[in-house]
Amino acid sequence: MKVVVFGGSGLIGDGVIQESLHAADVTEVVTVGRAPQSVTHPKLRQVVHSDFLDFTAISEDLAGADLCFWALGVSAVGMSPQDYERITYDYTAAAVRVLATANPAMTFVYVSGGGTDGTEQGRSRWARVKGRTENMVIAAFPGGYALRPGVVQSSHGKRSRTPMYRWASIVIAPIVPLLRRLPFAPAFMTSTEQIGQAALHLTRRGWPRHVLENRDIVAAAAAARQPRAR
Repeated sequence: MKVVVFGGSGLIGDGVIQESLHAADVTEVVTVGRAPQSVTHPKLRQVVHSDFLDFTAISEDLAGADLCFWALGVSAVGMSPQDYERITYDYTAAAVRVLATANPAMTFVYVSGGGTDGTEQGRSRWARVKGRTENMVIAAFPGGYALRPGVVQSSHGKRSRTPMYRWASIVIAPIVPLLRRLPFAPAFMTSTEQIGQAALHLTRRGWPRHVLENRDIVAAAAAARQPRAR
């Protein structure tokens, strides 16, 4: 299996890279970013690319991918509507155009977020833009999925680059073990390990729904850990 990751320098993208590198059936992991990362591994190949509105120049690097995991995103806080839409929707659409042409049967997993507006009609602009992006991905690929995680904890020591998320994760870290024991924890809490496992499971076996809320992500990760029937 060949896995392509956009946004690998972030918390969630790094988790998917780590899970993919440790998966026996993954033969190659290709990361796409504006700068190389410090991670090295025999399975890992890093592609440095600057124009996120046109990925044509690296189409050969993306060819043959079984899974594309899109973790590139930003917070709408303090950002102009135009910049937020460009990074959230336009960047994703540029990758979809190249990948859907190269391999329409691949799995494309887009990291969205809780509260996203799939109807594209709500009052919140960020939720509408996210919803529009989700819908575009799902329409482009039969194996297109949107993940809507809630609180995401790092399983591999990586910290979020967004100050608000980084601060929140530090504050709640001491009580995470307690929170995970709560019966409703799967509805709002997941980890980078579980997100990576879920993405690989979607590629291997699919899922009944194309939009996975936090509880679905946890369930897909659990299914990924189950031995395959012979």
